[in-house]
Amino acid sequence: VVQSFVYLGSLIDNSGSCENEIRQRIQQARVAMTKLTKVWRDHNITKPTKMSLVQSPLFSIFLYASETWTAKKADQA
Repeated sequence: VVQSFVYLGSLIDNSGSCENEIRQRIQQARVAMTKLTKVWRDHNITKPTKMSLVQSPLFSIFLYASETWTAKKADQA
């Protein structure tokens, strides 16, 4: 029996939980943020420009396929 697999970029596991998928998305967003460290420290780049970098690519990395995530009551607290 397959424990988990990636389908269309989303991690699917046999428990039906989205927990591992969400952890993976958080990690991918964290890696993307780390790659932009030089940008965050550059004083020549305006804050609005830095915010647009967060709002477009980073949010899309984290929120990819989030409409398919199911939240348990314990997750909503």
